[in-house]
Amino acid sequence: MTPIRKNPRRWIRRIAALALAATGIAAQASSHREALAVLNEPCADNTDTYAWVKPGTHDKLYLIMNFNPLHEPGQGNQGLRACNGYRYQFHIGIGSILADRVVYRVEFKNTLVPEAAPSPADGLGGGNELLWQLTGGTETMKITRIVRSGRPMQIDENDPTRTTVLADKLPVLPNNHGPQTDRLIYGLGPFQGYDSGDATSREVGLYDQAFVDRFIHPLANGGRIIAGQFDDPYQLDEKGIFDLVNLNRDDLGGIPGARRPPGKDVFTGFNVFSIALEVPITDLFPGGIPHNGTLVAGSTDSLLRVHSSINRQRVQSVDAGNVITGLKGAGDWVQVGRNGLPLFNAGLVGTQRHTLYLRSSPERDITNFGNDVLYPVLVRNADALGIYRALGVPQATVNTLKGPRLDIVNAINLGRPIPVADGYTGDVITLDAAIDSSFPNGRRLGGGTAPNRNQVNVNSVLISLIVAGNPAAGLAKGVEVNDKNYLDRFPFLAPAHQGLLQGHGGINVPTVPDIPTP
Repeated sequence: MTPIRKNPRRWIRRIAALALAATGIAAQASSHREALAVLNEPCADNTDTYAWVKPGTHDKLYLIMNFNPLHEPGQGNQGLRACNGYRYQFHIGIGSILADRVVYRVEFKNTLVPEAAPSPADGLGGGNELLWQLTGGTETMKITRIVRSGRPMQIDENDPTRTTVLADKLPVLPNNHGPQTDRLIYGLGPFQGYDSGDATSREVGLYDQAFVDRFIHPLANGGRIIAGQFDDPYQLDEKGIFDLVNLNRDDLGGIPGARRPPGKDVFTGFNVFSIALEVPITDLFPGGIPHNGTLVAGSTDSLLRVHSSINRQRVQSVDAGNVITGLKGAGDWVQVGRNGLPLFNAGLVGTQRHTLYLRSSPERDITNFGNDVLYPVLVRNADALGIYRALGVPQATVNTLKGPRLDIVNAINLGRPIPVADGYTGDVITLDAAIDSSFPNGRRLGGGTAPNRNQVNVNSVLISLIVAGNPAAGLAKGVEVNDKNYLDRFPFLAPAHQGLLQGHGGINVPTVPDIPTP
């Protein structure tokens, strides 16, 4: 008997690591530009969704949606802005069904008042300025709650008996450009010009957490919201993945032929646009959470089924009068982006169905993507490369890993009695509001063993589940820390990297060689 067969736990770990090496595209758990349809529409690109209840009391639900990713902080003027003409929505079902019970919709509005062409008499400010901060342009948002009442909610739902505007015209958190913007635009401190001989106003930033907190706004339902530019909270060694899965030894169980560590988080120094929403749990359970504080494994009555979507009007035409987007929307509202569990679209759904995923409902996921989950390509590719055979893994074990993989379905449904059928099982975050959240029971931002760690490494959990059939195998850990510390309170997200002194960039001395050395 081989050593592999003597120690199945050992070989199954190595199987998972090697299979990841062979087909590592699946490790892109966060959907940063994962689908062809979003390449030209970054405003519709959801990257990650988070949903969890407040530990202990469970009286608040926290929801975070990240979108419009990969923003280099120094490209501030042409960079991240709240997107006009889109509806950003958190969808929440209750119990075993996926149908919306409550939807929270956020809509942004940027305004810029046009003015006459420049003249010698012009003062500072206005639409002729080259930098957005000086134009006087505004960025605000409107938040609406929509309650389902026995029939499916349409994307363009405007029924006044079912909708409540929780707040309107709330200021959006502005970008973190740098020290002079902090003083001259945000009024965070006295400004001294170049002629003062003092460089403080050009070198010392004042954009801090206290300033960010000014843009946390109360809502009519007792909740809170903030939206704007934040540090991207996701970590992944994408550099290795996109060099045809050139991963390092730490990710591959110490295989000598792998490139030397460490893996590098490609999102380090990048910002993303985020919406963080805190809602009272009574919005969803007016009479209180069933059996709050007690796990009832055979019940679905305290489950929340959460996903996010992005919608815009079907017809987009050039509008010379719209100085913000240059477009005018018309017609029905249509879904152009969505996100639920990490890894689902980027790691389970085949490339040819990515766009279908973005534009369809989780309620049709069994019909549309059931086979992608039941028969994961990741395992099939590993077998085709001979990895399982090289390790002496019995063919019966390989056949089991190839599918049908009801264990994957069972894990994302938390082992609850949820039918594997359209309308019940799909790409949503399922969480039990009666108990503390811990992935895959919800997805929490932060809460780990250090301030810059998440509660769980979702990459490792999901890759281990798919390839080894064991979510606790501890595979594909990659980069497990963020480049900034998370907050231990709402909104939990770390402030954005400053455009001037943080992010990317260099002095280009010495020049970069055409073929770099490690």
